[in-house]
Amino acid sequence: MTGPGGSDDSAVARGLPLLFYADGYRFPDVYHTTKFLAPDPIIALEDVEELVLVTSSLEEGRARKESRATSIVNMNEYGAQDLTGRGISGTEFWAAIIKRFLDERGLRRVAVAPYFPVAEADRLREMGIELVVANDLRDRRRTKRPDEIDAIEAAQRATEDAWREGVDALRRSKPRPDRTLELDGAVFTAERLRAIVESALLERGYASDGAICAPGPQAADPHQIGTGPLHAGEPIVMDIFPQHKRTRYWADMTRTVSKGEPPAEIRRIYDVVLRAQDAGIKALRPGATGREVHELVEDIIWQAGYDTMRPGQKKDPSDPTPRGFIHSTGHGVGLEIHEAPWISRSGTTPLVA
Repeated sequence: MTGPGGSDDSAVARGLPLLFYADGYRFPDVYHTTKFLAPDPIIALEDVEELVLVTSSLEEGRARKESRATSIVNMNEYGAQDLTGRGISGTEFWAAIIKRFLDERGLRRVAVAPYFPVAEADRLREMGIELVVANDLRDRRRTKRPDEIDAIEAAQRATEDAWREGVDALRRSKPRPDRTLELDGAVFTAERLRAIVESALLERGYASDGAICAPGPQAADPHQIGTGPLHAGEPIVMDIFPQHKRTRYWADMTRTVSKGEPPAEIRRIYDVVLRAQDAGIKALRPGATGREVHELVEDIIWQAGYDTMRPGQKKDPSDPTPRGFIHSTGHGVGLEIHEAPWISRSGTTPLVA
Protein backbone atom coordinates (compact mmCIF):
# COMPACT_ATOMS: atom_id res chain seq x y z
CA MET A 1 0.00 0.00 0.00
CA THR A 2 1.42 3.37 -0.99
CA GLY A 3 1.29 5.92 1.79
CA PRO A 4 1.67 9.70 2.06
CA GLY A 5 4.79 11.25 0.54
CA GLY A 6 5.72 8.30 -1.65
CA SER A 7 6.07 5.60 1.01
CA ASP A 8 5.18 1.96 0.49
CA ASP A 9 4.83 -0.67 3.19
CA SER A 10 5.58 -3.46 0.72
CA ALA A 11 7.99 -1.88 -1.79
CA VAL A 12 10.81 -4.34 -1.18
CA ALA A 13 8.52 -7.35 -0.88
CA ARG A 14 6.99 -6.48 -4.28
CA GLY A 15 10.39 -6.52 -5.95
CA LEU A 16 10.93 -2.83 -6.64
CA PRO A 17 14.67 -2.23 -7.23
CA LEU A 18 16.24 -1.10 -3.96
CA LEU A 19 18.67 1.84 -3.99
CA PHE A 20 20.97 2.68 -1.09
CA TYR A 21 23.04 5.79 -0.62
CA ALA A 22 24.48 5.36 2.88
CA ASP A 23 27.35 3.81 4.79
CA GLY A 24 27.41 0.37 6.39
CA TYR A 25 28.62 1.45 9.81
CA ARG A 26 25.63 3.56 10.76
CA PHE A 27 22.98 1.88 8.62
CA PRO A 28 22.68 -1.87 9.25
CA ASP A 29 20.49 -2.52 6.20
CA VAL A 30 23.38 -1.46 3.96
CA TYR A 31 25.81 -3.88 5.59
CA HIS A 32 23.19 -6.66 5.73
CA THR A 33 22.63 -6.28 1.99
CA THR A 34 26.20 -5.72 0.80
CA LYS A 35 28.46 -7.17 3.53
CA PHE A 36 30.69 -4.17 2.90
CA LEU A 37 31.77 -1.77 5.63
CA ALA A 38 32.85 1.68 4.55
CA PRO A 39 32.97 4.86 6.65
CA ASP A 40 31.61 6.97 3.79
CA PRO A 41 28.36 6.51 1.86
CA ILE A 42 28.29 4.10 -1.05
CA ILE A 43 25.74 3.61 -3.80
CA ALA A 44 24.22 0.14 -3.96
CA LEU A 45 21.41 -1.23 -6.11
CA GLU A 46 19.71 -4.55 -5.45
CA ASP A 47 17.54 -5.73 -8.33
CA VAL A 48 16.36 -9.35 -8.66
CA GLU A 49 19.59 -11.43 -8.70
CA GLU A 50 21.90 -8.44 -9.16
CA LEU A 51 23.69 -6.38 -6.52
CA VAL A 52 25.76 -3.50 -7.89
CA LEU A 53 28.05 -1.25 -5.84
CA VAL A 54 29.31 2.11 -7.03
CA THR A 55 32.45 3.07 -5.12
CA SER A 56 35.34 5.48 -5.19
CA SER A 57 38.78 4.38 -6.35
CA LEU A 58 39.76 4.35 -2.69
CA GLU A 59 37.25 1.64 -1.80
CA GLU A 60 37.01 -0.29 -5.07
CA GLY A 61 39.69 -2.90 -4.33
CA ARG A 62 38.39 -3.70 -0.88
CA ALA A 63 34.80 -3.84 -2.14
CA ARG A 64 35.81 -6.48 -4.68
CA LYS A 65 37.39 -8.59 -1.94
CA GLU A 66 34.85 -8.17 0.86
CA SER A 67 31.39 -7.37 -0.51
CA ARG A 68 28.78 -9.79 -1.79
CA ALA A 69 28.12 -7.59 -4.84
CA THR A 70 27.73 -9.24 -8.23
CA SER A 71 29.47 -6.26 -9.84
CA ILE A 72 31.52 -3.25 -8.73
CA VAL A 73 31.56 0.01 -10.70
CA ASN A 74 34.00 2.85 -10.15
CA MET A 75 32.15 6.15 -9.90
CA ASN A 76 34.60 7.65 -12.40
CA GLU A 77 32.58 5.80 -15.05
CA TYR A 78 29.79 8.28 -14.30
CA GLY A 79 31.98 11.37 -14.58
CA ALA A 80 33.04 11.76 -10.96
CA GLN A 81 36.30 13.49 -11.84
CA ASP A 82 34.57 15.98 -14.12
CA LEU A 83 31.88 16.72 -11.53
CA THR A 84 34.49 17.26 -8.83
CA GLY A 85 36.23 19.83 -11.00
CA ARG A 86 33.06 21.89 -11.36
CA GLY A 87 33.05 22.88 -7.69
CA ILE A 88 29.43 21.80 -7.18
CA SER A 89 27.92 20.90 -3.81
CA GLY A 90 28.07 17.40 -2.38
CA THR A 91 24.33 17.04 -2.90
CA GLU A 92 24.61 17.96 -6.59
CA PHE A 93 27.59 15.64 -7.03
CA TRP A 94 25.95 12.54 -5.56
CA ALA A 95 22.58 13.19 -7.16
CA ALA A 96 24.28 13.43 -10.56
CA ILE A 97 26.22 10.18 -10.04
CA ILE A 98 23.09 8.34 -8.91
CA LYS A 99 21.02 9.74 -11.80
CA ARG A 100 23.61 8.64 -14.39
CA PHE A 101 23.85 5.22 -12.75
CA LEU A 102 20.06 4.73 -12.85
CA ASP A 103 19.80 6.08 -16.40
CA GLU A 104 22.31 3.48 -17.56
CA ARG A 105 19.94 0.79 -16.25
CA GLY A 106 16.78 2.43 -17.54
CA LEU A 107 15.39 2.90 -14.03
CA ARG A 108 13.04 5.77 -13.24
CA ARG A 109 11.40 4.30 -10.12
CA VAL A 110 13.24 2.70 -7.19
CA ALA A 111 12.70 1.90 -3.54
CA VAL A 112 14.87 3.67 -0.98
CA ALA A 113 15.44 3.33 2.76
CA PRO A 114 13.57 5.65 5.15
CA TYR A 115 16.92 7.29 5.96
CA PHE A 116 17.81 8.15 2.34
CA PRO A 117 19.17 11.74 2.56
CA VAL A 118 16.46 14.33 2.01
CA ALA A 119 18.63 16.75 0.02
CA GLU A 120 19.71 14.10 -2.48
CA ALA A 121 16.15 12.72 -2.64
CA ASP A 122 14.71 16.14 -3.46
CA ARG A 123 17.29 16.68 -6.20
CA LEU A 124 16.70 13.25 -7.75
CA ARG A 125 12.95 13.84 -7.80
CA GLU A 126 13.58 17.14 -9.57
CA MET A 127 15.53 15.11 -12.13
CA GLY A 128 12.53 12.85 -12.73
CA ILE A 129 13.43 9.87 -10.53
CA GLU A 130 10.58 8.48 -8.43
CA LEU A 131 11.77 7.38 -5.01
CA VAL A 132 9.45 5.15 -2.98
CA VAL A 133 10.31 4.89 0.71
CA ALA A 134 10.37 1.20 1.65
CA ASN A 135 8.90 1.05 5.14
CA ASP A 136 9.27 -2.75 5.23
CA LEU A 137 13.05 -2.73 4.83
CA ARG A 138 13.88 -3.80 8.39
CA ASP A 139 11.61 -6.84 8.03
CA ARG A 140 14.33 -8.44 5.92
CA ARG A 141 16.43 -8.76 9.07
CA ARG A 142 13.67 -10.25 11.23
CA THR A 143 14.58 -13.87 10.42
CA LYS A 144 18.27 -14.67 10.80
CA ARG A 145 20.54 -16.70 8.52
CA PRO A 146 22.70 -19.46 10.12
CA ASP A 147 25.81 -17.24 10.00
CA GLU A 148 23.90 -14.46 11.75
CA ILE A 149 22.74 -16.83 14.47
CA ASP A 150 26.35 -17.92 14.99
CA ALA A 151 27.48 -14.29 15.29
CA ILE A 152 24.73 -13.45 17.79
CA GLU A 153 25.49 -16.56 19.84
CA ALA A 154 29.19 -15.64 19.91
CA ALA A 155 28.27 -12.15 21.12
CA GLN A 156 26.08 -13.64 23.84
CA ARG A 157 28.83 -15.99 25.03
CA ALA A 158 31.32 -13.10 25.20
CA THR A 159 28.76 -11.09 27.18
CA GLU A 160 28.31 -13.94 29.64
CA ASP A 161 32.09 -14.25 30.05
CA ALA A 162 32.47 -10.53 30.72
CA TRP A 163 29.57 -10.60 33.18
CA ARG A 164 31.24 -13.47 35.06
CA GLU A 165 34.43 -11.42 35.37
CA GLY A 166 32.38 -8.65 36.96
CA VAL A 167 30.66 -11.10 39.30
CA ASP A 168 34.02 -12.63 40.24
CA ALA A 169 35.21 -9.16 41.25
CA LEU A 170 32.10 -8.76 43.41
CA ARG A 171 32.85 -12.10 45.05
CA ARG A 172 36.41 -10.96 45.85
CA SER A 173 35.23 -7.67 47.31
CA LYS A 174 34.86 -7.21 51.07
CA PRO A 175 32.26 -5.13 52.92
CA ARG A 176 33.43 -2.38 55.24
CA PRO A 177 31.54 -1.73 58.51
CA ASP A 178 29.22 0.70 56.68
CA ARG A 179 28.51 -2.02 54.02
CA THR A 180 30.55 -0.16 51.36
CA LEU A 181 32.39 -2.71 49.24
CA GLU A 182 36.16 -2.66 48.96
CA LEU A 183 38.24 -4.28 46.22
CA ASP A 184 42.03 -4.44 46.31
CA GLY A 185 42.16 -1.84 49.08
CA ALA A 186 39.94 0.75 47.35
CA VAL A 187 36.23 1.52 47.34
CA PHE A 188 34.54 -0.69 44.76
CA THR A 189 32.42 1.56 42.55
CA ALA A 190 29.93 1.08 39.74
CA GLU A 191 32.47 2.76 37.47
CA ARG A 192 35.12 0.18 38.30
CA LEU A 193 32.71 -2.73 37.85
CA ARG A 194 31.77 -1.34 34.44
CA ALA A 195 35.46 -1.00 33.51
CA ILE A 196 36.06 -4.65 34.41
CA VAL A 197 33.16 -5.77 32.21
CA GLU A 198 34.02 -3.51 29.28
CA SER A 199 37.73 -4.40 29.38
CA ALA A 200 36.81 -8.08 29.21
CA LEU A 201 34.63 -7.39 26.18
CA LEU A 202 37.32 -5.33 24.46
CA GLU A 203 39.79 -8.22 24.85
CA ARG A 204 37.25 -10.41 23.03
CA GLY A 205 36.82 -7.99 20.13
CA TYR A 206 33.63 -6.25 21.29
CA ALA A 207 32.84 -2.57 21.73
CA SER A 208 30.76 -1.72 24.78
CA ASP A 209 29.71 1.88 25.27
CA GLY A 210 28.06 2.41 28.62
CA ALA A 211 27.35 -1.01 30.11
CA ILE A 212 24.91 -0.49 32.97
CA CYS A 213 26.08 -1.38 36.48
CA ALA A 214 23.42 0.36 38.55
CA PRO A 215 23.40 -0.18 42.33
CA GLY A 216 20.61 0.29 44.88
CA PRO A 217 17.93 2.86 44.02
CA GLN A 218 19.66 3.55 40.69
CA ALA A 219 18.72 0.00 39.66
CA ALA A 220 15.04 1.02 39.63
CA ASP A 221 15.67 3.67 36.97
CA PRO A 222 15.86 1.90 33.59
CA HIS A 223 19.03 2.71 31.63
CA GLN A 224 20.61 4.57 34.58
CA ILE A 225 24.25 3.77 33.86
CA GLY A 226 25.25 3.50 37.54
CA THR A 227 27.64 5.62 39.58
CA GLY A 228 29.26 5.65 42.99
CA PRO A 229 30.17 3.07 45.64
CA LEU A 230 28.68 -0.40 45.69
CA HIS A 231 27.26 -1.79 48.94
CA ALA A 232 26.68 -5.22 50.40
CA GLY A 233 23.10 -6.45 50.28
CA GLU A 234 21.89 -4.07 47.59
CA PRO A 235 20.65 -5.09 44.12
CA ILE A 236 23.00 -4.28 41.25
CA VAL A 237 21.49 -4.33 37.76
CA MET A 238 24.05 -5.28 35.12
CA ASP A 239 22.77 -4.59 31.60
CA ILE A 240 25.52 -5.43 29.09
CA PHE A 241 25.10 -4.81 25.35
CA PRO A 242 28.25 -5.18 23.23
CA GLN A 243 28.73 -5.11 19.46
CA HIS A 244 31.42 -7.14 17.73
CA LYS A 245 33.77 -4.84 15.86
CA ARG A 246 34.07 -7.11 12.83
CA THR A 247 30.76 -8.98 12.46
CA ARG A 248 28.76 -5.92 13.72
CA TYR A 249 26.31 -8.17 15.61
CA TRP A 250 25.03 -7.31 19.08
CA ALA A 251 24.08 -9.10 22.26
CA ASP A 252 21.96 -7.67 25.08
CA MET A 253 21.84 -9.29 28.52
CA THR A 254 20.56 -8.05 31.88
CA ARG A 255 21.17 -9.71 35.25
CA THR A 256 20.52 -8.59 38.82
CA VAL A 257 23.15 -9.53 41.40
CA SER A 258 23.86 -8.80 45.05
CA LYS A 259 26.94 -9.11 47.24
CA GLY A 260 25.45 -10.97 50.18
CA GLU A 261 21.80 -11.51 51.01
CA PRO A 262 19.49 -8.81 49.59
CA PRO A 263 16.42 -7.49 51.47
CA ALA A 264 13.38 -9.78 51.54
CA GLU A 265 11.35 -7.52 49.20
CA ILE A 266 14.12 -7.54 46.60
CA ARG A 267 14.24 -11.33 46.80
CA ARG A 268 10.46 -11.48 46.33
CA ILE A 269 10.58 -9.18 43.29
CA TYR A 270 13.39 -11.28 41.83
CA ASP A 271 11.36 -14.47 42.23
CA VAL A 272 8.26 -12.88 40.63
CA VAL A 273 10.30 -11.69 37.65
CA LEU A 274 11.92 -15.12 37.28
CA ARG A 275 8.51 -16.81 37.31
CA ALA A 276 7.17 -14.35 34.71
CA GLN A 277 10.27 -14.83 32.55
CA ASP A 278 9.98 -18.62 32.64
CA ALA A 279 6.31 -18.41 31.63
CA GLY A 280 7.14 -15.98 28.82
CA ILE A 281 9.87 -18.24 27.43
CA LYS A 282 7.52 -21.23 27.46
CA ALA A 283 4.91 -19.18 25.57
CA LEU A 284 7.30 -18.38 22.71
CA ARG A 285 6.27 -20.38 19.65
CA PRO A 286 5.65 -19.82 15.94
CA GLY A 287 2.27 -18.17 15.47
CA ALA A 288 2.17 -16.46 18.85
CA THR A 289 2.63 -12.70 18.95
CA GLY A 290 5.08 -10.75 21.05
CA ARG A 291 2.13 -8.87 22.49
CA GLU A 292 0.52 -12.08 23.75
CA VAL A 293 3.74 -13.11 25.47
CA HIS A 294 4.22 -9.63 26.95
CA GLU A 295 0.68 -9.53 28.32
CA LEU A 296 1.15 -12.96 29.91
CA VAL A 297 4.22 -11.61 31.70
CA GLU A 298 2.32 -8.48 32.75
CA ASP A 299 -0.52 -10.56 34.19
CA ILE A 300 1.84 -12.61 36.36
CA ILE A 301 3.52 -9.48 37.71
CA TRP A 302 0.18 -7.73 38.30
CA GLN A 303 -1.27 -10.76 40.10
CA ALA A 304 1.79 -10.76 42.35
CA GLY A 305 0.87 -7.25 43.48
CA TYR A 306 2.97 -5.00 41.26
CA ASP A 307 1.88 -2.36 38.75
CA THR A 308 2.43 -2.65 35.01
CA MET A 309 1.95 -0.19 32.17
CA ARG A 310 -1.18 -1.93 30.89
CA PRO A 311 -4.40 0.06 31.38
CA GLY A 312 -6.18 -1.21 34.48
CA GLN A 313 -3.04 -2.64 36.09
CA LYS A 314 -2.19 0.21 38.47
CA LYS A 315 -3.09 0.03 42.15
CA ASP A 316 -3.47 3.81 42.46
CA PRO A 317 -4.70 5.25 39.13
CA SER A 318 -4.35 8.78 40.52
CA ASP A 319 -0.58 8.32 40.93
CA PRO A 320 1.10 9.68 37.76
CA THR A 321 4.48 8.07 38.54
CA PRO A 322 5.24 4.94 36.47
CA ARG A 323 5.84 2.07 38.90
CA GLY A 324 6.42 -1.65 38.80
CA PHE A 325 6.95 -3.30 35.42
CA ILE A 326 7.44 -0.29 33.14
CA HIS A 327 9.55 -2.05 30.51
CA SER A 328 8.88 -4.27 27.51
CA THR A 329 9.49 -7.99 27.98
CA GLY A 330 12.07 -8.32 25.23
CA HIS A 331 13.21 -7.78 21.66
CA GLY A 332 15.35 -9.26 18.95
CA VAL A 333 19.02 -8.47 18.42
CA GLY A 334 21.14 -8.50 15.30
CA LEU A 335 22.92 -5.71 13.44
CA GLU A 336 21.01 -3.37 15.75
CA ILE A 337 20.74 -3.73 19.48
CA HIS A 338 16.95 -3.44 19.25
CA GLU A 339 15.18 -5.05 16.31
CA ALA A 340 12.27 -7.35 15.52
CA PRO A 341 10.66 -9.39 16.88
CA TRP A 342 9.24 -7.14 19.59
CA ILE A 343 8.04 -8.86 22.77
CA SER A 344 5.94 -5.90 23.83
CA ARG A 345 2.59 -4.23 23.23
CA SER A 346 3.75 -3.27 19.74
CA GLY A 347 4.61 -6.88 18.84
CA THR A 348 1.52 -7.71 16.82
CA THR A 349 3.21 -9.68 14.02
CA PRO A 350 3.12 -13.47 14.60
CA LEU A 351 6.46 -14.99 15.55
CA VAL A 352 8.22 -17.31 13.12
CA ALA A 353 10.95 -19.89 13.63
